[in-house]
Amino acid sequence: MNNNYDNLPAVLNANQLATALGISRAGAYQLLNTGTFPTLRIGKRLLVPKDKLVEWIEQNTGGSHVGDKETTAPIPSVAPDGEQPFALTRNDSIPFTEEKNKSSGGMTVIPMPKLMEIRFPVKPAVIEGLLPVGTYLLAGAPKVGKSFFVLQMAYRVSTGGTFLDCPVHPGTVLYLALEDTLDRLQKRLVQMTEQDSPDLILSVLADTLDENLLAQLEGFLMDYPDTVLVIIDTLQRVRGRTPDSCSYAADYDTLAKLKTFADAHGITLVLVHHTRKESAEDVFHTISGTNGLMGAADGALILHKDRRTGADAVLDVTGRDQPDMRLHLCFDPACLCWELVERETAPYQEPPDPLLEAISRLVTAEYPEWHGTATELAQQLQSGGFTPNWIVRRLNAKHDILLQKYSIRYRTRRSKEGKTLLLRWVGVR
Repeated sequence: MNNNYDNLPAVLNANQLATALGISRAGAYQLLNTGTFPTLRIGKRLLVPKDKLVEWIEQNTGGSHVGDKETTAPIPSVAPDGEQPFALTRNDSIPFTEEKNKSSGGMTVIPMPKLMEIRFPVKPAVIEGLLPVGTYLLAGAPKVGKSFFVLQMAYRVSTGGTFLDCPVHPGTVLYLALEDTLDRLQKRLVQMTEQDSPDLILSVLADTLDENLLAQLEGFLMDYPDTVLVIIDTLQRVRGRTPDSCSYAADYDTLAKLKTFADAHGITLVLVHHTRKESAEDVFHTISGTNGLMGAADGALILHKDRRTGADAVLDVTGRDQPDMRLHLCFDPACLCWELVERETAPYQEPPDPLLEAISRLVTAEYPEWHGTATELAQQLQSGGFTPNWIVRRLNAKHDILLQKYSIRYRTRRSKEGKTLLLRWVGVR
């Protein structure tokens, strides 16, 4: 952390911001895209004036020094129309200093109490209830409509609104249509929509993983730092040659490389892939290749039909960060779009949390702010058997739900007197 403001340049880019705050470059880009951060946009460049940065730091640390351990970036409050914004930015809470974990036998380890102290950044889903942040396979038989599906997804995410009746978190989308041509993409988009999207970027050429693919993607994200979704159609086109392409290790290694990249940059990666001809009791076992692909991925979507010539299809979804679901779809050839017919499984609803429920009764539109120690909060809540340590652990893990469901922003501030909790009501429930 650079605490000497005088040594900072008058205007900082992402790399300089990362150095000044002691965060990663990906974290700096995410911070620059936070709605309440004083970002200066010049073309595609994201910059921050030094004086605005210093002012922002002092506002969000209560005038404390930049090196305070618990300093975090603010969460966007309400939209211009007064409504709570649907989607949070990718780093609503950014620890300015990373935990210095111990090295044990060559491994980086962290004790559980230290882990419980960390408030990790909020990672909003690209498509709520359907596509969280992470690396996902979209598999299906040849000509089942996978490319139409991901092109429609790419366009909807780039423009905002909904996809299959699910709200999206808009941002720049890169679609690598490696089995298509530009003229074919043009014809499909003309039929799909009447409105262009400047945030949908397309390409029909890319290197393989054995060549320069990850460097190409890195360069793209530097040019388009507000990217939220990258689609590679197809996985086979970027795999390159492996000594044993049918081995679990080879499949796992391929996905692991792509997942590591996506995780490092906080984006969602969708890899279009094929299914085998052989049927299976579990539809996810029909994905072509070994279980190494599913083992490394965060989840998968399977698009399948009973009849190849039929318009009806089923989308099965599974993942680490969401419950299994099944959607019934219908393809409209007039606009080349998939439409939701029926949701066989209801969207997952987070069960009520007693602590968050109690806080929602404490912090309201009438009493929009509370601050104090964890001990004082436990005393004020009175019931529920909440201990100070349990409260802090719970809030660190569920601060995103507190904001999304109850419109209450949670932050902490450390001073010589100790740690203070700040709770602020930020919008309409």
